[in-house]
Amino acid sequence: MKKNISSEMAVSFLPCPGEFLDPVGDRLPFDKLMSEAAKADYVLIGEGHTSVCDHKVQFEIIEGLTRGRNKVAIGLEMVTADKQDILNRFNLGQLSTDDLPGELDWENGWRYDFNMFRPVFELAAARRLTVAGLNFPFRLTKEVRDKGLEGLSAEDRAMLPEKVIPPAPEQEEGLKEVLAMHTNRDTADPVQVERFFLVQSLWDTAMAEKAVNLRKSSGHPVIILAGGGHVEHGWGIARRLKVLDPQAGVTIIMPWRGDKFYPSAADSFFYCPPSYESRMGMTVEMRLGRAVITAVKRDRKAYQKGIRPGDIIVKAQGIPVTSLSAMHMAGAKAHKENSPLIFTMDRRGEVFDLDIGLLQRMKKEK
Repeated sequence: MKKNISSEMAVSFLPCPGEFLDPVGDRLPFDKLMSEAAKADYVLIGEGHTSVCDHKVQFEIIEGLTRGRNKVAIGLEMVTADKQDILNRFNLGQLSTDDLPGELDWENGWRYDFNMFRPVFELAAARRLTVAGLNFPFRLTKEVRDKGLEGLSAEDRAMLPEKVIPPAPEQEEGLKEVLAMHTNRDTADPVQVERFFLVQSLWDTAMAEKAVNLRKSSGHPVIILAGGGHVEHGWGIARRLKVLDPQAGVTIIMPWRGDKFYPSAADSFFYCPPSYESRMGMTVEMRLGRAVITAVKRDRKAYQKGIRPGDIIVKAQGIPVTSLSAMHMAGAKAHKENSPLIFTMDRRGEVFDLDIGLLQRMKKEK
C-alpha cells in the first residue's frame, strides 16, 4: 500500500536561529520587518524568559528600529512599576547598567539572568531611550489568587487597574490548560478558575495600561518585552491596548520553536528553537525533533567524554530525546538509579553509545 506523504506546507524553508518569517511561513527580510514595525504605535515582542536566542532577537529589533536617531520607549514585564523611580534615574544617566541589578533587586524580583537583558539596557543608555516597568508587584499575583480582589488591602488594590478587561472567550480553554499544569490546582473548581482568569486579566490590563501611559508621557512608539503567553494571538496585552488606546496601531512579533506553525499567533515570527547549555558544557538545540549539539566547551566534561558539535543525542538513559524535557527525565532517572548516564549518539549516520559517567548531585542550600 502506497503511503500518502503529502501534507500542508506551513513553512516554506528551514530557518536558521534568529531568522524571521511572515504569517504565511515565508522568509521575512529584516528591512521589511523594520519598515512594517516602524508604522506601529506598539510593538509587542514575545519571549521565553530563558532563551538566549529570543533576547538576541529582541535586541536586534530594538537596535534596528532606533537607527538614524529614531526614538522608542521600552516597556518591560520584568520590572515592576513601583521601581520606576530607579529606572528614571537610569534614563537620566544617573545610574549605569551595572548599577541596575542591585538597585532593582533583580535577583529577588525577576530572577532570570540579568545578563540576557543587559544589551537592551546598554542600548537604551547609548541611544537615550526611555525604559519603564510595566508590571505590578510580583507578590500581588499570589495575593489575588489566594484572596481575590476583595481580600486585598486598600494600598495593594490601588496598585492594580481600576477596570479589569476580561480574557477573550477563545483564550479561556487555553488558560484552563495552563491552570491544570500548576500543582494543587483544580480546573473543576469555579473559584480557582475565576481567580486564575482574574490574575491573568489584571496582569495584561496593568501592563497595557502602563504602556499607554508610557506612550503618552514619552511621545514615542512603545516596544513591549513580555513573555509569549502575554503576547501570542493578541489575546493578552494587545487585546487590552485596543480597548485602552483604540486608534493605535499594534504589531506582534513572536518566537517560533520549530513545532506546529500557527499563522494567527503573530504578525511576524522569529525562529528560536528550544535550547539549553548543560553543566557538562554542551549546548543542546532541538531541531525538527532532534537534539543537536551546537556547541561544546573544550574544558568541560562533554568534550572530555567525546561529544562534538553536530552530534545528535538519539536517546538518553534509554529515553528517546524528542524534546528537552526528555534530557531532564534522563538525568533524573540516572540520579534515581545511581547509575552512569548513557547517551545513544548519532554522528553522521554512525550510531554508538557514550558513557557520560555518574552525574554530580546539586548541593542543597543550607
